[in-house]
Amino acid sequence: MKKVYYLFCCLCGALFFTASASAHETIKTHYDGILDFRVTNYYKSRTDGNPGRLLILEYHGPDRNKQAKLEVKVKHITEYYPLDLSANSISIVLPNGIGVNTTDTIMVRLLVGKRQLQQLVVVPQMRYWTVYIYPHSHVDIGYTNTQDNVAFIHKRNLDVAMELAEKTKDYPEGARFKWNPEVTWPIERYLHSNLEEKNRRLLDAIRKGAINVDASYVNTNTSACNDEELYHLYSYGKELEKLTGKKVKTIVQVDIPGVSWGVVPVANQLGISYFLSLYNGGDRTGLAHLVDFKPFWWKGSDGRSKVLFLQPGSYGPGAWIKGKDFWPLMAGQTDSTKLLRVVKTDNPRKNFVDVYLDDILPELEKAKDYPYNIFPMSWCMADNTPVDADLPDGVKSWNEEYAYPRMVICSATEMMEAFANKYGDVIPTRSGDFTEYWTDGLGSAAAYTGQAREVKERLIQVESLRCMLHDKNIIDSAFNDKINEAWRNVIMGTEHTWAYMAPDKKPISDDILKVKFGYFDRAKAMTDSLMQAIVSDASRAGSRTRAVVNTDSWERSSLVRLSAVESVGINSVYDDMGKEVLSQRLSTGELIFFASHVPALGMRKYVLSEKKSTLKKNGMKVTSAEINNGLAKLCIDSHTGDIASYIYKGTNFVNDKALLGLNSFRYLHGSQPTGLATRAYQIKVKVKERGPLTCSLLITSDAEGCNSLSREIVLTYGSPKVDIVNIVDKIAIKQKEGIHFGFAFNVPDATVRANVPWGVMELEKDQIDAANRNWISFERWLDISNKELGVTWCSQNACMFENGDMTANVIGSAVKSPEWITKLTPSAIIYSWALNNHWHTNFPLSQSGKISFRYSILPHLSTYRAEEANRFGIESCRPLLSFAVSNDFQLDNPISLSGSDNVFVTIYKTVSEKTSIMRFSSLSDKDENISLSWRDHQPKLSYCSTGETGDLAIQGKMVTIPAKGSVTIRIEW
Repeated sequence: MKKVYYLFCCLCGALFFTASASAHETIKTHYDGILDFRVTNYYKSRTDGNPGRLLILEYHGPDRNKQAKLEVKVKHITEYYPLDLSANSISIVLPNGIGVNTTDTIMVRLLVGKRQLQQLVVVPQMRYWTVYIYPHSHVDIGYTNTQDNVAFIHKRNLDVAMELAEKTKDYPEGARFKWNPEVTWPIERYLHSNLEEKNRRLLDAIRKGAINVDASYVNTNTSACNDEELYHLYSYGKELEKLTGKKVKTIVQVDIPGVSWGVVPVANQLGISYFLSLYNGGDRTGLAHLVDFKPFWWKGSDGRSKVLFLQPGSYGPGAWIKGKDFWPLMAGQTDSTKLLRVVKTDNPRKNFVDVYLDDILPELEKAKDYPYNIFPMSWCMADNTPVDADLPDGVKSWNEEYAYPRMVICSATEMMEAFANKYGDVIPTRSGDFTEYWTDGLGSAAAYTGQAREVKERLIQVESLRCMLHDKNIIDSAFNDKINEAWRNVIMGTEHTWAYMAPDKKPISDDILKVKFGYFDRAKAMTDSLMQAIVSDASRAGSRTRAVVNTDSWERSSLVRLSAVESVGINSVYDDMGKEVLSQRLSTGELIFFASHVPALGMRKYVLSEKKSTLKKNGMKVTSAEINNGLAKLCIDSHTGDIASYIYKGTNFVNDKALLGLNSFRYLHGSQPTGLATRAYQIKVKVKERGPLTCSLLITSDAEGCNSLSREIVLTYGSPKVDIVNIVDKIAIKQKEGIHFGFAFNVPDATVRANVPWGVMELEKDQIDAANRNWISFERWLDISNKELGVTWCSQNACMFENGDMTANVIGSAVKSPEWITKLTPSAIIYSWALNNHWHTNFPLSQSGKISFRYSILPHLSTYRAEEANRFGIESCRPLLSFAVSNDFQLDNPISLSGSDNVFVTIYKTVSEKTSIMRFSSLSDKDENISLSWRDHQPKLSYCSTGETGDLAIQGKMVTIPAKGSVTIRIEW
């Protein structure tokens, strides 16, 4: 290109010029060091009021004291500019419209006395840009400082921001300061701890738009959330909406690359229209950059819900331009009195946003898929840093000097509405999961991650059981507050920050981890306490009658487990018809029995007895090599401890041609190729449980990275399902490592589907191009099927899997690494990526102790059926509940549900003494109806079009759930 321009200029008799070497440099021209032109990316206002491109002329020749004139010819326009050549540089504002929509070439002629210098100058295309600046400080709760100090910084930022907004309230529009806390956690902590007068001031600042509210409570791994957790993640933002009357329309997620597809329908249900992602941009972000500056309408898996999604690059520009001089002064400074209050310099335009604009805008000008004249950007000094108080003065000064790019300090909603209002009809629509990249970090504390998955399911059961029992003593706001606080601790556990930025630095990293682990422990303790409080009034200590309660919306038959203390002296169990049911004393001292046909959102009663069982043996067989319950037969490979065959109705569901069986242990060092993964060794197999209700084999072994490994394989009478309990006694190892459990299923030409919050994702088909394919997070289950058969696989503790091979061995920041998978060929071989320590920052360096991983597998001799897979996944994660009651105990006004098997109640919860909420999810391809009725009294039902406020009355008992959609209804007595 340089040669073309050179020849063109020579032929025209023009002076030689050189094009810019990179996209962000201005074009320069020169003639023997006498004349130099520089075309900027900026426009100034002309005397006629129109914007014109700014041309800088530098003259180094003779006669600098003489009068001069510059002639500019372009198209049909000729303009003259008197010049004072004594200045070092001279600014020329070119005619209106030059270089706006096309690259233009202008002829300039400098007249100095009798000297004439003629020059062709290229004016590169540059639109009339409006730059929307989102000022914020990244909320990373623990990464650069202790959690208490992080809270201190962000609460103080609110005070500073309100002061700055007041100071600049009379500035021109666009320069008035606004602050974006990113998430609602700083606001909630501020209101939780401050005086009433200060709280009123903050709420008033929100009403005025000085402080802006975006919906998410924290920045979190949404793919690790369960469906109901997503509602709690955004609920506090909607509470602030009620308090202030200021609509909350946008979810902002900072740092984390990727986001769960399930966010889309939840956002729509809550009246949220936009999602702004300001991701990390560098560390372990995979292919996430493929959606940089490519806004799209993101359609949910239901085919109807949608949000406008925008990822305008990373949140880093402010940090590397300006924040680099400030954030290191705060990192690790645990004395809060020494933490910088504000970023303030003598020159607001030094280290300003134009450094970033000069780099990016020329690239976007050339991008065919970015026809928008809006430039959105983050302005953040770094993680947990003060407010940049220079920004409003810098913007004010800039807008006074230049017509374009015009700068606007904005909220996320203002930025997103600018796109939606101007370009909503031309922005493309996309559908699919933006599978996250940073869920691998959850494997660095696998015990807590697994515990959290169980606690979330139990907390949903707490809410449903509370509704079912109608215990008036605990239907109050204080109890609601306790439930919400339990959910808050769950969310703080899922939040994306774990350890200090330098995890090996003591004692700060240990202090931060201790607080982080405390969220998990409190969530569990509170959930257990809430469950105990709910059943305490209904239960009867010492009673031999047990209520077995089903908190799900379909009839269930399953095992019930009683502790050794609860079941001391018990030898048999009878149902409410007086018929003995199968029971068994386990080697642990626990008693299990089989409860059948427990109604949806209902209960059955069973009686424990000291009488010896009269039931005959039922033919379950177990040896040290196999288990057979008459429906399914499992054989164990004595050399590997793997399940070598899994036969159900004559079909072996283990791929005997693969290099692994089912539940195959693999240990992999760092980024080593998968062929170097080590297996379990020194295998010992023994019978642990021997019928009549369950039989199990216990496989113990040595394994690299572990003190020991145990794998228990369980079959239950009357079911082809296999349950697996793996316990890794981990050695603390700081070198990069990963543990994977492999499952090679015999399902040729398989389609692999993963349960994600509020939907199902088919691998590859339902993943956008920027999604993670090396490891994939899921909610409860996978289904691996062809047109004739398949398996549904559930993991209760581990949230990630790999498909086809161990593909998660990507180490370091891995920026644009070739290891990132761009296209996935679905395979019937999956690996549960149980634990790892692949991260170099933010997460624990090692983990140790006994860590449990539980899996359940259900084979089926039919193609994939969404409703069956979902029921199996939920049942595997939510056991039937049991507690002692009086003989005459009954549920108050039990509910009856009838209709489609494709519809599920995701939660049934109490709002107040006279109001409940029920949420439904459908996996059907068509609209479905569910009939709701209560035994004693029929309540008023209404649909909630937004949030949980009923605004559309339901006539009668029938509720309609749209295809693959969800519905929230309000129940008022």
